[in-house]
Amino acid sequence: MVKNRLLAAGAVLAMVVMACSSSATPSPAPASAAPATQAPASQAPASMAPATVAPATVAPSATAAAGTPKDGGTLVVALPGDMVLADPTLTSDSNSSYVQQNVIQSLVGLKPGTLDTVIPVLAESLPTVSADGLTYTFKIRQGVTFHDGTPLDAAAVVYNYQRQKDMPKSLQDAYNYYFGVVFGGFGDKSNLKSITAPDASTVVMTLGTPQSTFLLTQILPQFGIQSPTALKAGDSSNPDPSKSPYAQGQGGLGKSMVGTGPFMFKEWVPNDHVTIVKNPTYFDPAGMAHLDAITYRPMSDTTARLNALQAGDVDFTQQIAPNDVATAQADSTLQVYDRGSSCNILNLGLNHSVKPFDNLQLRQAIAYALNRQSYVDAFYSGQAIMADNWMPPGFFSYKALGLPTFDLAKAKSLVAASGVPADQLNLTLWYPSNVTRPYMPDPKGEAEAVARDLEAAGFKITFKTEPWATYIPDFQSGKLPMFLSGWTCDWAAPDNFLIAWAFGFQGGKPNAQFNYGPPELKTAFDTAMAASTDAAAATAWGQAQDILAKDLPTVPLVSSKNAAAAKADVMGFVPAGNLTELMNTVWLNR
Repeated sequence: MVKNRLLAAGAVLAMVVMACSSSATPSPAPASAAPATQAPASQAPASMAPATVAPATVAPSATAAAGTPKDGGTLVVALPGDMVLADPTLTSDSNSSYVQQNVIQSLVGLKPGTLDTVIPVLAESLPTVSADGLTYTFKIRQGVTFHDGTPLDAAAVVYNYQRQKDMPKSLQDAYNYYFGVVFGGFGDKSNLKSITAPDASTVVMTLGTPQSTFLLTQILPQFGIQSPTALKAGDSSNPDPSKSPYAQGQGGLGKSMVGTGPFMFKEWVPNDHVTIVKNPTYFDPAGMAHLDAITYRPMSDTTARLNALQAGDVDFTQQIAPNDVATAQADSTLQVYDRGSSCNILNLGLNHSVKPFDNLQLRQAIAYALNRQSYVDAFYSGQAIMADNWMPPGFFSYKALGLPTFDLAKAKSLVAASGVPADQLNLTLWYPSNVTRPYMPDPKGEAEAVARDLEAAGFKITFKTEPWATYIPDFQSGKLPMFLSGWTCDWAAPDNFLIAWAFGFQGGKPNAQFNYGPPELKTAFDTAMAASTDAAAATAWGQAQDILAKDLPTVPLVSSKNAAAAKADVMGFVPAGNLTELMNTVWLNR
């Protein structure tokens, strides 16, 4: 999803770019390929120093766009998995967000192709902020209507945020993930203390403590503004999402996923396709979509995606496996998009509420047992590096932590020294089915590689898998003891990885998926988020990373590049490392 990135040393970034660069040297997109913003607006940078993650570029074949964009046609997009739910507030996966961000708009967004340049979208301008950093006042854009005809006003904005703040307990950890991690909890425990509408065009948000990256977090479709009329009619806050017509995408246009964007939700046939269509009355003429429709097809098999692209069955694939990049680059009918240096992490999750993962020496043994370089070589074709932190290189305050590297003898000795009984060395390793991720191109194959390494160190591994749609809420709510998961950045700052993804606290309690969080870590996080200077923030983030390195709560595995590919006649696409890729600029040169 979308997280904040902050400044790191140029030398570190240069090393990452070289380590993750592709064999081709793509050229920057020409000015003619620059996107229109979602709404006419001035732009401003996010708070604190920007990340130095290398920008996305477009392969030379994609820069040959000639002439004026053409309107019409349907773009067929291969996704590495299906949507989970149609309501963005209840999803935290990029397959869902990839569709939703073209339909649901937030108060603010990112300038296309950037990771940290915030622009107003449904807000007329960036908010005014009080001197103490606690109060944000937004002016709401006038004359905008939702896809069902409901007017956008301040009351609609308040309804959306209050709905999330008051979410039923059953939806909080497992589904309404982003609100909980961004605001530190729900109800009275939320850092969003109040949201009010003094008049029809003004929204005032008040925080309990300053959040230096607050504005950047609000770019997500998870904080998008949806039609209150449709949300209420679709029973959107039903404690069981399977019983919510809105969450299930039932009823089609104007009934579910009802936003203000340049595309409108038409239909979702689970495990087959999602279709969105052009919004003919979009409020910003300059941002009007060129395409008549986009059909998204879930295709978890990486080879099948490449074959479908080459055969013309799909026009664009959101993800191409690292091992397939060279093949696509050699095909003159295709173009490959380089999204820049890595902005993700693959991780071996360990739940500390389950023995033996509460044992530090046992966790260290697991880390030493894993030959992570072999994973890079086998699954990523040079498009990845071994992870040495819980966030990718290039982020503000990033530190090389010197995490354990492969040493089988050391792993065996730590297993023996841990004192863990033999029966607790029988571990279950979970991995997702019917999906691939940018950081995990072959979930089953990578799980098998991890298992082989662990068994060589004296563990016995049993596999379990389940579909992505249930895998996500299960690991987020703490039901899985050991599992493969990861994170693609949402916004460009350390909190996107260290807090939002991994080790955030809700209501003072650690994130449920890992159940790890010593008080000193929370103190470091709180200090970093409230810091008024980059120097103070860097010190606190450094302290947090040192705590994590000492405790080794989970095992970061790899940080990989994430390429996309399309037919050569797909024009106007602007790649982004965080997958915030708006399709209103895309057109077909046919």
